[in-house]
Amino acid sequence: MELTTSQDILVRGLQKVQGIVERKNTLPILSHFLLTAHQDGAVIHATDLELGYKGHVETTVNKPGTATLPARKMYDILRELPAGETVTLSVETQGWAHIKAGSAAFKVPCLPAEEYPALPPVDDADFTSIEYDVLDEMIRRTTFATSHDETRYTLSGVLLVCNGTEMTMVATDGHRLAHIKRPVSLGKELQVIVPRKALDEVVRFASDSDDKEIAVAALENHLVFRRGQSTLVTRLIEGQFPDYEGVVPKEFTRRASVEHDRLIRALRRVSLLSNEKTRPVKIEFERDALTLRSNTPEMGEAVEQIPAEYDGEAMDMGFNARYLLEALGAMTTDQLVIELNDPLSPGVVRPREDNDYFYVVMPMRV
Repeated sequence: MELTTSQDILVRGLQKVQGIVERKNTLPILSHFLLTAHQDGAVIHATDLELGYKGHVETTVNKPGTATLPARKMYDILRELPAGETVTLSVETQGWAHIKAGSAAFKVPCLPAEEYPALPPVDDADFTSIEYDVLDEMIRRTTFATSHDETRYTLSGVLLVCNGTEMTMVATDGHRLAHIKRPVSLGKELQVIVPRKALDEVVRFASDSDDKEIAVAALENHLVFRRGQSTLVTRLIEGQFPDYEGVVPKEFTRRASVEHDRLIRALRRVSLLSNEKTRPVKIEFERDALTLRSNTPEMGEAVEQIPAEYDGEAMDMGFNARYLLEALGAMTTDQLVIELNDPLSPGVVRPREDNDYFYVVMPMRV
């Protein structure tokens, strides 16, 4: 195999697989990617057995063939070469790949191409196109709330529900919950749990395409995303997602409206003197203001008051500042609404003009 292309094209291609390949795995081949060169160009495959990627690379193919190359090492080498440098990649003998660029030359080991795991066949899948910007928004506003606890497997993904005319995505780690609903049709009813890693990679792999739409297809145990010349296939999480609807309060007795950016800045400042592990911050709700407090014996105390509209009796409530900041960082709005009942019940944060996106957070004792 031998191909020639520019350094920046190869770097962009390998950039997309860095989050997929496994660097620490009992199967060494999963830290590699499969490069297939044919007359029309080259194709990169990468997989960790749960998530797979296929993307085209613009190249001049001098000699067709295949090679299984170390993903991280190849990326590091190519990234250090001069931008736009012409690169020749060849595999002359089994087990070694040669990279030449200007006066630099590298020789790296490769594994047998025939041993690389195959991706599930997707060419005959029934794809439906939806607006990429809508899917991108839904992903960014939910994945941060998933669990990183490996023992709670179903909470490490996002629940995706489609009823034919609307799509809902929900994520929770048991302490907070992010919910978003948008008018999206996949042409069929669907209820699946999609791994967080897969959705993060959807945002990454599709970011450099100008297509306004992304194609989505559901297989028996997989979900497929295709945009431009790139395809991502993810295995779905098996199991039962929690009954989240029972956690969301249906009515509220207290409601505050506050400027989004001002609340973020105040939270960041006050949380600087909170416990770094639990990040507790007390918020005092009063008629014309919110007062934020943190008090840690070994670090000190911080207080800041910001203007707000508040409807209800005065109340103090404790929150994990990190949970609030992550939610606020996912929102793009000028004004926030915080809806509450009592200091021991969950609170709901949402943009003032958007009832279909909200964030539920459990209180904490401060």
